[in-house]
This record gives sequence, structure tokens and C-alpha cells, in this order.
Amino acid sequence: MVLNTIDRTGKVLDLFTAETPEWGVTAVAARLQLPKSTTFDIMSSLAAIGLLQQTSGDRYRLGWRVLLFSGRLMSSSCFNADTNRRVAALSHQLSAVVTVGAWDGRGVVCITNASADRTDPIVTRGVHISGHASALGKLLMAQLPWSTVEELIDRNGLPKLTENSVVDVNILHAQLISVRRDDVAIEHGETIPDQSCIAVGIHQRDHRAMAALSISAPTERLLTRREEYLRVARRTARRIVQNAIPPH
Repeated sequence: MVLNTIDRTGKVLDLFTAETPEWGVTAVAARLQLPKSTTFDIMSSLAAIGLLQQTSGDRYRLGWRVLLFSGRLMSSSCFNADTNRRVAALSHQLSAVVTVGAWDGRGVVCITNASADRTDPIVTRGVHISGHASALGKLLMAQLPWSTVEELIDRNGLPKLTENSVVDVNILHAQLISVRRDDVAIEHGETIPDQSCIAVGIHQRDHRAMAALSISAPTERLLTRREEYLRVARRTARRIVQNAIPPH
């Protein structure tokens, strides 16, 4: 019963996005196929602890307490203002898009992103990034047991974002085995046509990749400068963690 309530609560919170920032009880109940009374109880409880705020009638928005948890998460991890500076500097140095992402149990969530060119695609912090079709996603999915990946595929499928997106389970499995072995993931035009991406792990002390850093650039340029991009990506990933380790 408790786990069912937690699952429903998570699904309610997932509905609140930049595109749909406000929801009413009736609309949420219809979208999630829940009884209206159950939906009301969940949303009013979330409002009572500050995770939602009531706007008018039965309508709600995310509550300001979400920012408190966001701040606690960032301050308790190795991702801080220095991370943002390093990512921005690397983006400027390489004239490429640089992104740091982590796995949140359902997919890749953007922690920070920078671009030296205003025409480049920018990912907002907290936004989910494609898993199977991105280098970040492949790097992080490779850390999971294959049975867990299969469950994700059963639930979400392998959507074809471009003509190059991997939609074959066996091919993805082989890619993840290679990624886990080499600690590097590369994709060519799987998320955005004519754009390629290379990603490396950001490792904790137990050598487990808790996050990943990626560099994205036009395919021709990334192919030409692949080894350079790989070298600086790994160096930056190490420095992000080293900066967060307090001196003895």
C-alpha cells in the first residue's frame, strides 16, 4: 500500500513540467486514471509539505520547497559552481556543447550544460535526456544490470529519434558491453542529425560512474578530433571529482 502511494505520488509530480506547470485535480486524475478522491488526497498532502502549492480552486503548481531539495542535492554532491565553470570553460575551449548528466532511475537527467554557440541545442538543468540514443545515456545505462535495462526497454521502448537511432535491442546490448569495458560511449547522429557525441564516466572513489560528461559537436569535427575530445573529457571528469574531495 505504501509503495503504491509513493509510486502514484511520483507520477503526479512528474506531470509538472515547464510546458504544463499547472494542473487541476480532475485533469491529473484523468491523465493517471486514478480516482478523483485519491488524486485530491495526494495533491493536498503534497501541498501540505510544500512540494506543491495551490493556485486557485483545485489547481496546483510545484511548491518552492522543491528548490530546497535541489540545493541540498547539489551541495551534497561533487557538482557545484566550480562544475559549472569547468563545463563552460571546456565548451568555450572546444566550441562544443558540454553536458553533465546522471541517472535518476528512469533516465538521464541534465545536471549542467553549456555551449559556446547560441545556435547549439541547450538542455535545461533537470530535463531528461534520451537514454538509448545519447552518449550520456549509453554510458550510464552501461552501469546497470542488463535485466534492469530490459525492464526500461519494455516500459519505454527504443524510440527512433533520427535515422541513426539504435532501435535493435541486441545492438544496444552489444554497445553497452563495449561502453562498460572502455568507459567511453559515442553516438553519431542518433539524437540530432549530423551531430555526434562522446561521453565518459565521472567516477566515485569505488570507481563506479555516478554521472557522465559528454562533448557534442558536428559529426565531421568530432571524428577528426575524437582523441582530443576524449582526453580532455576524462581530465575534466577527474577534476570535477577531485575538486569535491575535501583535503585531509
